[in-house]
Amino acid sequence: MKRREVKGSGVWFLTFAVFLFVITFTAISQEAQPPSAPEQQREQAPQIEQQGEQPKAAEQAEVQQAEQKEEKSIFDKLIEAYVVGDWPMHFILLFFIMILALAIERIIAVYVVYGKDPAKIFEEIRRSFDEGGIDRAIETAQSYSKYPTGSIFYSALRVAKETNPGNIDEKELKELINSAVEEEFLRAVPKIQKRIPLVHIFANTAVLLGLLGAVVGLIEAFAGVGALDPAQRQLYLSKSIAVVMHSTAFGLIAAITGVVLFAMISSRANNLLAVIEEYAVRTVNWVYLMRISKMKETEKEKKK
Repeated sequence: MKRREVKGSGVWFLTFAVFLFVITFTAISQEAQPPSAPEQQREQAPQIEQQGEQPKAAEQAEVQQAEQKEEKSIFDKLIEAYVVGDWPMHFILLFFIMILALAIERIIAVYVVYGKDPAKIFEEIRRSFDEGGIDRAIETAQSYSKYPTGSIFYSALRVAKETNPGNIDEKELKELINSAVEEEFLRAVPKIQKRIPLVHIFANTAVLLGLLGAVVGLIEAFAGVGALDPAQRQLYLSKSIAVVMHSTAFGLIAAITGVVLFAMISSRANNLLAVIEEYAVRTVNWVYLMRISKMKETEKEKKK
C-alpha cells in the first residue's frame, strides 16, 4: 500500500498541471477567436452608414477604444497579452501551471500531512506513559506513526520494550535506541524534501523560455524586415517586438512566483526537519532514561 501511495503522489501534480494547462489554453483560445461573419457585419454596418462623416467617426472610434481599454478587466488584459506573445507563451504557461501544482502539493505536505507540531506529539506520548506505562505509550505513538515524530517515538519505544535487560548493558541499549530513531528520521527527510527543488528548477526554466521567446522574436523581426517594403516594416517590427516583450514579461512573472513559493516551502521544510531532529534527540534520551529507571526498579524488586 505504501508503494502505491508514493507512486500516486508522484504523478498527482503532473496530472493536475496538464489538466489546468488544457483548461486554461482552451479558455484563452476561445477568448482569442476572431468575431464571426454576422458580428463583423454588425460592426461594419455603422461604419458604412457614417462614410460621409469620417472625421467624426474616427474621433468617436478613438473615444470608444479608450473606454473599452479602461473597462477591460485584468483577466481580459492577460488574455490579450497572452495572445500577443504568440507561441512562446504556451510553453511558459505550461511551466507556470506546473510550478503552481508542485507548490500546492508541497504546501499541503509540509503544512498538513507532516506539519503537526512535534512538541504536542511528544507531550501526549509522555502523558500516555505516565498514565498507562510503556504499552499505553506505544499505542499512542502508533496512532501518530503517520507523522515523523510519532514514527520515531514508536520505533524507540518498541526497541526499548523488546530489549532484554539481562542480555545487554546500558551503553548498548542507548546505541540500539539511537539507531532506531536515526533510521526513522532518515526516512522522514526525503518525504518532506521531495519535489521541492523542482519548483526552483521550473522557475529558472520559465525565465529561460521567456528569453528564448525574446531571441526568437528578434530573429524573426530582423529576418523579415529586409523582405518587406517600408510601409509594412513598422507594423512588422511592432508585432515582433510585442512578442519579445510579452514573452519575457510572462517568463519573469512565472519565475518570480516560483522563486517566492520555493523560498516559502523550503524554509518551512527546513524548519520542520530541524524541529523533528531536536525531538528525535529528546526521544532517545527520554526513552533511554525511562528504560534504565525501569530496569533499576526491576532489580530492586528482585533483591527484595
